[in-house]
Amino acid sequence: MRILFLCQYFPPEMGAPAARTYEHARRWAELGHKVTVVCGLPNHPDGIIPEKYRGHFLYREQVDGINVLRCWLFATPNKGVFKRSISFLTFMFSSIFFAIFYAGKTDIVVATSPQMLCGFAGYFVAKFKRAPFVLEVRDLWPKQIIDLGVVRSSIIIASLKWLEMFMYRKAKAIVTVAKATTEEIASRGISIEKLYTITNGIDENFYTPRDRDSAPPREQYRWGDKTVVMYIGTHGLSQGLSTILDCAEMLIDRRDIHFVFAGQGADREPLMKQAKAMNLFNVEFLPFQQKIAMPGFYAAADICLVPLKKKEVFLYNIPSKMFEIMACQRPIILGVKGQAKRILEETHSGIAVEPDDARAFANTILHLTDNPEMAQSYGEQGRRHVIRHYSRNGKADAYIQCLQAVIGLRAEKSHAYEETR
Repeated sequence: MRILFLCQYFPPEMGAPAARTYEHARRWAELGHKVTVVCGLPNHPDGIIPEKYRGHFLYREQVDGINVLRCWLFATPNKGVFKRSISFLTFMFSSIFFAIFYAGKTDIVVATSPQMLCGFAGYFVAKFKRAPFVLEVRDLWPKQIIDLGVVRSSIIIASLKWLEMFMYRKAKAIVTVAKATTEEIASRGISIEKLYTITNGIDENFYTPRDRDSAPPREQYRWGDKTVVMYIGTHGLSQGLSTILDCAEMLIDRRDIHFVFAGQGADREPLMKQAKAMNLFNVEFLPFQQKIAMPGFYAAADICLVPLKKKEVFLYNIPSKMFEIMACQRPIILGVKGQAKRILEETHSGIAVEPDDARAFANTILHLTDNPEMAQSYGEQGRRHVIRHYSRNGKADAYIQCLQAVIGLRAEKSHAYEETR
């Protein structure tokens, strides 16, 4: 097949959208499909475009057999509603233009949401090229940004809800990353026949268990024999990381426990100021880490945190970092309900606590710190399960069969494909 995929983020940018799109597209190219990805010039999360890509309206390159068209957009840090909205809008127009005039012929167009304007760009391009349109729904927008209070204007909310349902109706197929999301969309009157679930997966050959004591960050940051409780990822409104600072304050007398935050986001600076004001000498903030360093950081951690705020919309979310942590054989403390909690309990890879409950996090950290054999068991069980059920190549293969079904190609349906229905 000739596959055209629109996604604003793509490596070298970090994050779940970039990793999912790249690893699927790489696998499809390996299988002999012609894959073109239309994305923005790299700038996430700091809003800085690397020198290699500066000054270009379009930068074309081949990445592991993928034809990548990097389009100009308004580059801005991952914070601030107005500037990010401008970035989304400029990518929509830019991606439509370059996808239509530079991507060539295609058999199918796929666009990933959020953000929703990327989905609309995919629909427009598919109409122009007379190809089926597939919408990938990673998070439920606008529900998520409404529940978090990011958008309050009734006019904007109504417009976004209209756009959401318009795309659901117009898409030939909708691919979600969680069964709960599929069920929610179906409940709105969208035919279950065009809904597929392809959960996130993991490159188990990259995210591998490594020795804790020889992990480079242990020596670099002089953590010694301390129990390192680590959060890696976006420091944003969704994560509610101030709860973890409250947790760290409760455990400040345990000199053997050290909290590490690594990443970037709109809340990073406020969190650092809060930690300083609270005199949390047991908390350390590290800068954004490149993907190549991630397995080493997970290896250096004793406990990994996956928190989200206590909001209804997060019942549908499955944080992709769960799979990275499991693949690296580390125990998880999960502050998320719904679909993510069910996966954690299925995999026996950690302990779920009430979201936004600092005392619950603190008690569980103490429990795992004082019971290292239990923590080790959670890590081992998570690794076994993720290899068996969440291999990224297996998910990419199931995805291809979905796309083949959309354009009418007959293919023998594998077990992985049947699980997507």
